[in-house]
Amino acid sequence: MLNRIYAFIMAIIAFFSSLFGLGNYGKVNTYYDVHYGSGEREVYDLVVPKGAKGETNLLLLIHGGAWVSGDKKSSRDSLVSQASSNGYCAAAINYTYISDNTDINFILDEITMALKSIKEKGNELGISINKVMLYGHSAGGNLSLLYAYSRADEAPIKPAAVFGMSAPTDLTDIQSYIDGDFDDATAYDLFSKACGFRFTKDNYEEAKPYLAKVSPVTYVNSSSVPTVLAHGKKDTTVSFSQSEKLDALLTQNGVKHEFIVFPNSGHGLDGDSEQSNRVYGLMAEYANEYLK
Repeated sequence: MLNRIYAFIMAIIAFFSSLFGLGNYGKVNTYYDVHYGSGEREVYDLVVPKGAKGETNLLLLIHGGAWVSGDKKSSRDSLVSQASSNGYCAAAINYTYISDNTDINFILDEITMALKSIKEKGNELGISINKVMLYGHSAGGNLSLLYAYSRADEAPIKPAAVFGMSAPTDLTDIQSYIDGDFDDATAYDLFSKACGFRFTKDNYEEAKPYLAKVSPVTYVNSSSVPTVLAHGKKDTTVSFSQSEKLDALLTQNGVKHEFIVFPNSGHGLDGDSEQSNRVYGLMAEYANEYLK
């Protein structure tokens, strides 16, 4: 199951790389595998437009892979294209995979560490990075949304907008995953590691507060950052209802957002070219509006 999810993640990374094109390495400076912590996976890639000075804000990719796989390296061409064509810094981070000893809350702390390091790197280069637009697919979408909604006050670089594609938004709804591609054992094991509380079907109710803590829907309010959601109606890995829930809450709280429905796509968002182009356009629009 997890190998299948990872294959989807590789497909979506390739999709966004193709949207941005191959970019021009001659127009940027690249800083790869910079450590933001002492852990093996606590590294980031940063791409900075040549000649950047003053305030030059950030697009940050958080990779997917069910929180247990994936790697930032596959997005390097995309980062170069973003930085060379849009004039913003672009970065992608790795994070420690979830396990019995590491949950999503730990990863959120790592994102803070990474942003602190990126800001310091910017200062060394003579640029000021004050705002960030986060984006990610699947587990990366969950982390992007969760960080933008729940950690904005402590973030070293202020979240200005967020994109969540095929993202888990309500981990308390474990049945929606079991009804899809997950069997019971995989779902309970994965979500126990995700929330940091070991549970089974028998003590699921005890786990709900822990699951809610790592669910973006928990944190939506009228101050939440502008958001774009994208989800395939044929997604059997992360139920379409997950984005519907978040869309409804954003609407109720008056948060500026867009919900792009991919009617013919599954988890990889690869069946609707018009919607894909719309997401690409919105990334450029949101970056130009909220990273200025």
